Amino acid sequence: MQGAQLKKHIDATLGSGNLREAVRLPPGEDLHEWLAVNTVDFFNQVNLLYGTLTEFCTPENCPTMTAGPKYEYRWADGVQIKKPIEVSAPKYVEYLMDWIESQLDDESIFPQKLGKNL
Repeated sequence: MQGAQLKKHIDATLGSGNLREAVRLPPGEDLHEWLAVNTVDFFNQVNLLYGTLTEFCTPENCPTMTAGPKYEYRWADGVQIKKPIEVSAPKYVEYLMDWIESQLDDESIFPQKLGKNL
């Protein structure tokens, strides 16, 4: 299947209510391409979802990225920012989404041409 056909298959099976079928590799498909298409789709869906929350989580009312009162996330990408820094929740998500997108755009990790996986 080509990328668009894989996407149609994902959309058809994901809404079926059968999660096992939704994530099962279609017969004859390359595992790496299947994972890549699903990963990109998941990233796009999360990005859209986050876009709906941006007006509610601002640097003023979300000054840190936390998971409850005991856990605070600090950003470090290991390249440009090596030592973790404290940033607002929106800035953390911005850094994270940019980092993920750079991984998805890296041909050595996610080849763009179907059928050309490493």
